[in-house]
Amino acid sequence: MNAAWRRKIRREWGALTGGPLSATWWVTKAGLRVAFAEAIFMFLVLLNNDAAALSAVADGEASVFSLVAVVLGSPEYLAIAGIVFAVALLLPFLPRRNEATNRWE
Repeated sequence: MNAAWRRKIRREWGALTGGPLSATWWVTKAGLRVAFAEAIFMFLVLLNNDAAALSAVADGEASVFSLVAVVLGSPEYLAIAGIVFAVALLLPFLPRRNEATNRWE
């Protein structure tokens, strides 16, 4: 563990527990990050595994909400969505590699 990663954890934890306004902002950013990650990854999963559902939405034969029903109705899709949710929510706490020094921060 290096000091930069510990500072990052302290900063994120401080933003989460620093009061109602900072916690609300942290949860808002986390919600947007999770929604974006879910939309992108589940689009790719559906494109790979259930292209008929996507083409029905593209052709106007089905609603976008039918994709939500497809994801919620399948245990495999729910598991993938759960993993994406967890990773996207915990992303600020994970260390990053500094390209200049080639070290984890």
